[in-house]
Amino acid sequence: MKKKSIFGMISFLLSFLGFFLIENIFTIKPDVTSGNGNLGFLIIMLFSPVFIASYILTFKLVKEKSNHVNNRKINAWILLLSLMFCVFLITAIVNYANELVIALGGTPANPDSRIYRFGWFNQYTNSIYFNVYTFLMTHLLVVIAAVLSVKSTFSKPASFQ
Repeated sequence: MKKKSIFGMISFLLSFLGFFLIENIFTIKPDVTSGNGNLGFLIIMLFSPVFIASYILTFKLVKEKSNHVNNRKINAWILLLSLMFCVFLITAIVNYANELVIALGGTPANPDSRIYRFGWFNQYTNSIYFNVYTFLMTHLLVVIAAVLSVKSTFSKPASFQ
C-alpha cells in the first residue's frame, strides 16, 4: 500500500474519531444540566486540522483513482450513487436534528427549552453538526467534488473531438 493511502486512511479514521468524540463524549445529553460551557468546541479546534487533512487526502485519492479508471460510465455511477446516498443522509440529518430539538424542549428562542438563549451551537447541540451522518455527508461531498474535477468525467471522448 502506498504511503499516501496509509496516511489517508489514518486521517480518515482520526477524523471519524473526532466526530465520534464530539457527538458522544462532548455533547451533553438533553436530560442533564450543564453550566460548564461548550468543551466540545476545544475538541473541534483540536481536530480541525485532522478534518481538513482527511478531506484533502480523500479528494486527492479519489481524483487519482478516477483519473486511473478514466471511464465516464464508472465515474457517472459513482456520482449517481453518491448523490442518492446524500439525499438519504440529508433526511437522516434533518430527522436527527428535529429529534434533538424536541428532546431539548424546543429551539433557543423557546423559554422552556434547555438551550434557551444559548444559540444553535452549544454543549447540547454539538451532535447536530458532528455525527456519523454529517461525517459521511461531508466525505461524500468531497468524493463528488473529486470525481467532478476529473476532466474525463463529462468531456467528450477523443474520437468525437
